[in-house]
Amino acid sequence: MHPNIARAYDCLQAEHNRVRAACIKILSQNDESLARELLRADLDDPKHHDEMLLYEERLSRPQRRQVLDLNRYGRKIERVMTALLRL
Repeated sequence: MHPNIARAYDCLQAEHNRVRAACIKILSQNDESLARELLRADLDDPKHHDEMLLYEERLSRPQRRQVLDLNRYGRKIERVMTALLRL
């Protein structure tokens, strides 16, 4: 992988991690132990997705909108990262 592409990928990965942390902070409603548990969970685990949906249902409407916007942004970042890997 070209060094510039690798650097761009690393920056996108860091941004993705920041977006995920912000989303989890909203979902955990400032419960630090829950936030740590959600951050450590495997992203590909269906049980983790179900758990995230349960926490999302407890949010107010503006908080849900904020989480939805963060998730959309995170998915866009993932698509760009996938495209970089194909180069």
